Amino acid sequence: MNNEKRVRKKTTENTYKRFTGNKAEGQGFADKRKRKIQHEYNKLLKKEKKSTRNAKHVSVLEELSEEEEVTLADKSVPKERSSLKAVGTYTKAHHEYKQRKKEKERKKREAKEKKQAVDKAIEKYHQKKQSNYKLLCKRTARGQPIMKHQMEYLLEKIKKQKSQSQ
Repeated sequence: MNNEKRVRKKTTENTYKRFTGNKAEGQGFADKRKRKIQHEYNKLLKKEKKSTRNAKHVSVLEELSEEEEVTLADKSVPKERSSLKAVGTYTKAHHEYKQRKKEKERKKREAKEKKQAVDKAIEKYHQKKQSNYKLLCKRTARGQPIMKHQMEYLLEKIKKQKSQSQ
């Protein structure tokens, strides 16, 4: 009788599964998740193919035509480019490379200018601080602080605060 109960328990446990995949069976959850992700990715690829068929590299052609307009302004001889021509992968890659390179150089220049401005401001701040320190630290022959300079410094500070508040 004990044996029959054990057999029944095992069969009922397997028949009433609530989910697919567990440690004993392997990677049921992971397989299902992978299949779903693959399906979503394939859907996305199909959408992109449809949109590229309709667009026919319009954005790249527009960018190339803008560059040519700039070169046309420099040269008096007009060039004509057919917008129906398909742009090759090499041309696209080369164009992207140039764009990235220009962007990188522009960012470098901006960062350099910003750093120079910050350095100038810091240098100016340190010079002002040093001059104030020299004035405030002046002493008499006996070692007493000269109050005249400290009073002038405080007066300037008060004037600045008043002008800023108005």
